Amino acid sequence: MSARRPKRAWSARTSSAQSGAQHGLRLVGKVLTGPTRSPIEAVWSGRYVSWLRLRGGCAVAALIVVCLLLSGCTSGGARPPVSLPVPKAGEVAFYLSLPSSTAGLAQAAARVATPGSSRYRHFSSLDEAARRFGASDAQINTVAKSVRTLGLQFAADPTRLFGRVTGSTQQWQAALGGMPLSKQAATAASPFITYSLPQQTPAGLQPAGTTLLLPQALVYDPTAEGSRPPSGMRPTPTPAAAGTATPAKAARPFPANTGTPLVAGCSAALLAQRRVYTQQQVQTAYGIDTLRAHAAGTPVITVLDLGGGWLANDLKLAGQCFGYFPPKVTQTQGDGVAAPIGHADDETSLDLQTVAAVAPTAQVRLVQSTLNGVLDGFSRAVGDSGGVPDVVSVSFGGCALAENRGLPAYTAVINAVLAMTALAGVSSFVAAGDAGSTTCGTSVPGTTLSYPAVSPFVTAVGGTRLTLGAGNTRVSETVWNDSVFGVRGAGGGAVARLQPRPAYQDGANAQNHRAVPDVSALADIVPGWPDVISSALQTVGGTSGSTPFVAAATALVDASERNAGRPRVGLANGWFYKAAAQPSAFFDVTQGSNDLAGVGCCQAGVGYDPASGLGVPNWATLPAALPKPG
Repeated sequence: MSARRPKRAWSARTSSAQSGAQHGLRLVGKVLTGPTRSPIEAVWSGRYVSWLRLRGGCAVAALIVVCLLLSGCTSGGARPPVSLPVPKAGEVAFYLSLPSSTAGLAQAAARVATPGSSRYRHFSSLDEAARRFGASDAQINTVAKSVRTLGLQFAADPTRLFGRVTGSTQQWQAALGGMPLSKQAATAASPFITYSLPQQTPAGLQPAGTTLLLPQALVYDPTAEGSRPPSGMRPTPTPAAAGTATPAKAARPFPANTGTPLVAGCSAALLAQRRVYTQQQVQTAYGIDTLRAHAAGTPVITVLDLGGGWLANDLKLAGQCFGYFPPKVTQTQGDGVAAPIGHADDETSLDLQTVAAVAPTAQVRLVQSTLNGVLDGFSRAVGDSGGVPDVVSVSFGGCALAENRGLPAYTAVINAVLAMTALAGVSSFVAAGDAGSTTCGTSVPGTTLSYPAVSPFVTAVGGTRLTLGAGNTRVSETVWNDSVFGVRGAGGGAVARLQPRPAYQDGANAQNHRAVPDVSALADIVPGWPDVISSALQTVGGTSGSTPFVAAATALVDASERNAGRPRVGLANGWFYKAAAQPSAFFDVTQGSNDLAGVGCCQAGVGYDPASGLGVPNWATLPAALPKPG
């Protein structure tokens, strides 16, 4: 199976010949500077020593219990290899599922995320959850011994749900009996080497109770980095009709930004032509100003970068342009990406700039993995040595049917990791996609959704088209669907074919299967989200913009709860669906459709619908509706 293509941001800009003249940023006024922020210190010491003094005698017994953070305690035998290995140059990693007892994992995750449950917002540590539902020490040691006999390295993930089998290409060839991994070279357009396993592998590579999860592994080749194609479809407006897309089809011109005031500390053609929103305009419309005024504590936000890349100077320029001090970004390299990706990607840049604008005092973590690194990304996000984050934001998606039918074991492990992430108190936000109700394309009859947005353990974020007025108040808001402007882009949403309806959708979704999205926010291309790429301002659309926005706002609430001595929010869906009973908690989106292929779905209406979900969170009022812990 070829590497899955991530859901990418949409953007509009001029032709390359005009981009420098029309989109280059010119800062106005003095440069903003801010204090350097240090990363969160580790909350685990790696060792716990408990002394027990016995009564009724002069003897004192000392009980010393030694627990390593990543490997855990053992009750005899060798300490199991449990860790998050740092990727090395020239190393190829494949994933192996581990024997586990996940039968009650989904129920445990649901209990801590369901208002009214006695376990609501009472979370487990990752180590506790892993020991309860993952592989035992003995099972891990057995797998490790088998793999190591082949001359390869093995490390069980901290979730204990899967392990990483790594080695150089020479080591893999020796392990495979002299047969080398097949190799597809990296290109300038896609600078990732693809290594594939043969159909027949040694028995020692898949011991009893395990399964190789992916037949392919990607490795970033920085020497191949060149001119990549745009990460997503980008209409190229003509100077005479700013916003007119696809000349082969008659289309309406994109509307302009009618919100006032429009304030920026830089100048660019997109701002002058009112073809882009500022971060402050969107924040005002959605109540972020009020939320931030009452927020406390330091949010911890993890962004997953799957093969994109970003430039620190772009984040700095965005902060200077839109009036915030960008937080320090702590970057972790994932499997196959031993060195930081040397590329400025629309996707990752938008994620970082959006969360930084909403929560400039946050600690921002970036996990940089490959295009097929969603499992690796979530694993490293929740297993971070500094503790779990408040939220994880993922602008990624693939055909849900292909995931479940083609690689069911891989999907099952990802779902288990997502459930364990929720059980540990982390809110995961995933883009619902930009292909409307037909993510898998028109070759598949009917509606199809994006994975992992369809997972019940994440909050799927859809898209809207927003119109602003004086004071940057909301004038109107409809489902995002830019087909009338000549672009086949719309917010992902429909009813799943395989995933049963989760309990939090009872009463909102009348179907027996999960519906997507859960919530929505701005996703239109023009006027869209501001995104500084290689020092040039672009207007970018898609649920890649709405997702980090909702994630960062939730992180502000989560940090405030922790600062007040209360538990984390955790998976936000239980809170969102319960709060929707209060009319002021969401801006209900009642108009528009996300149907791009004439399949008859999906249309917005009053209340929940699979075109816009519950609507757009009103962050000025929604935090007050957060249920108390059970």
